Amino acid sequence: MGDSMKKPSVAALAAFCLVGCALPATDPAPAGTEKEIMSFFFSSPPATGVVDQGAKTITVGVPAGTGVSSLAASFTTTGARVTVGGTEQISGQTQNDFTSPVTYVVTAEDGTTSAYVVTVTVAPPPSAEKAITSFSFLHPAAAGKIDQDTKTVTIPVPHGTDVSSLIAVYSATGTRVTVDDTEQASGVTINDFTDPLTYVVTAEDGSEARYTVTVAPAPGSEKAIISFSILIPPAEGTIDPAAKMIRVRLPEGTALSGLVATFATTGAEVKVNGTVQVSGVTVNDFNGTVSYVVTAEDGSTATWSVRVVGTIGLLINELDIDQVGADTAEYIELYACADVDPVGIVIVLLNGGVTPGQEYARIDLSSVGSIDGGSYCVVAGSGVAVPMQSKKYTPTGWESSNRIQNGPADAVMLFDTIGRRVIDTVSYNGVLHRAVIAGETGEFDATEGAAGAPADSNAVTGSIGRYPNGVDSGQNGADFKLCPTITPGAPNM
Repeated sequence: MGDSMKKPSVAALAAFCLVGCALPATDPAPAGTEKEIMSFFFSSPPATGVVDQGAKTITVGVPAGTGVSSLAASFTTTGARVTVGGTEQISGQTQNDFTSPVTYVVTAEDGTTSAYVVTVTVAPPPSAEKAITSFSFLHPAAAGKIDQDTKTVTIPVPHGTDVSSLIAVYSATGTRVTVDDTEQASGVTINDFTDPLTYVVTAEDGSEARYTVTVAPAPGSEKAIISFSILIPPAEGTIDPAAKMIRVRLPEGTALSGLVATFATTGAEVKVNGTVQVSGVTVNDFNGTVSYVVTAEDGSTATWSVRVVGTIGLLINELDIDQVGADTAEYIELYACADVDPVGIVIVLLNGGVTPGQEYARIDLSSVGSIDGGSYCVVAGSGVAVPMQSKKYTPTGWESSNRIQNGPADAVMLFDTIGRRVIDTVSYNGVLHRAVIAGETGEFDATEGAAGAPADSNAVTGSIGRYPNGVDSGQNGADFKLCPTITPGAPNM
């Protein structure tokens, strides 16, 4: 080979490689498709929006009174840019008018878009409503009457209801209800309604309405006299509620005019002959039955008859306690010197064979009925006949014989269980100055005077009788004689 075939130089080889051996070019990355709004909020006023990615909606609630015509929203997005009406949005800076819904358009890197409709809702102003619209009790069942003009609630309850511990059920338009600064819970809170209560209703805007709640128990119908006594001389009365009768027995011979009564009543007012009575103050004349008219709270009335007795004109007038043979016709004759109400009067039979003498039987005259003055009441079994104009009373068991002991020194006593005093007494065939009566304290003298009446005879027919008839000198030995003729229910002979 010739010299013209030269080997390429190193520099030539390098230049060749730079030109003919270049590396292949790299393709650019694809543009992004993300175009979401991830969060949306206002800093002033502070309010965070709710993003619904599916519906592409954003809702934001702002406080009442917020001006929404120029608000700057802060947001985060996965897109390349965000516009509103073609205007680029800068988070936290760009202001928009949110009076109507605003559409935010998010553009992805690849140029595709997504539209979010943003709705801003302004909360309504705080309500000023603060009314009680209903009020009632469950126990007892009672509905209240509400007057919205005067802000009062009146709720009637049955008479006798314990109003110190009641639970109210109510409805109100306010946000809270208090009584004396205590939060109330309808159907739960217990209150004392003895006096009117003030319910304070607070509205959303902080204003208040004050309702006065008054519980009004129905007027009562009670109209009883439950206690009665005479002040001077002190004497307690007995009350018969069924008959509306009150009886007071005073010491023998007490004048009945100008007496003062003390009493207690369940009614609202008490009058005698139209005059209001004041317990322990008002003076009345008790000669005869006095009518006490008691008026209840509901206006109804009841009349109570009061009988005050200073002298009981009832005497033991004749005794037939021993008959010839078997004692099958015993009797005790009583004589009424004046009209007598025998309720509370008993005949006490006393055994003088022991010291002190002891009660062995008693006869209650309450069921005999009134005895007219000048007439007789005979206590006897069926074997004793009395005139038609006289009363006869047969106690239980008096069909048997030997109801009255024959002595010596036994006694028959008339005793007033209301006035707790001896009305009349006679011992026979001896004296009995010390006797004990069942249910009473102390001892009683069962003989009037120094001597007793004579003994009855079982050998001849006769009786022990006052002679003259109906005369009482206070001396058993002088007043009673052995009468040969028995006269039950008639003057002694």
